[in-house]
Amino acid sequence: MNVRNLSALVVIYIFAAASPLLAHCEVPCGIYTDDARFVALEEDLKTIEKAMGQIHELVGKTDVQSANQLARWVATKEDHAKKIQYVVTQYFMTQRLQVPPDEEGMEIYTTKLVLLHKILRGAMKCKQTVDTAQVAQVRELLHEFEHAYGK
Repeated sequence: MNVRNLSALVVIYIFAAASPLLAHCEVPCGIYTDDARFVALEEDLKTIEKAMGQIHELVGKTDVQSANQLARWVATKEDHAKKIQYVVTQYFMTQRLQVPPDEEGMEIYTTKLVLLHKILRGAMKCKQTVDTAQVAQVRELLHEFEHAYGK
């Protein structure tokens, strides 16, 4: 592969990696559903879990292909953790949760916000580690939130 082709591939990769994650367009179009968001979040968790397993298998190998695959699995793990953070903030926190008009609903609202914040922190921990216990914790929090959310 010549330098020009390699350079073009690097530029394409940079632009692709820099594009925003599109979980929702912030227009009340009604196309996106809560159920689809929960399914997507679970898929992201499964992908992170698989990536962590692959990273454990590849660490210590010294061949170039393994180094390449290791880098790709780390990037995949990071991307899916970011997707979780994006959906939590841009879909649920920004669009779906509404501040209740009275004090009566404030406790339920606060519970939902706290769970979402814990999911955000858990996704951050998934980026920082290769500990599948972190994934299990986020999955548990997601299920708690889904129940509190009413799904």
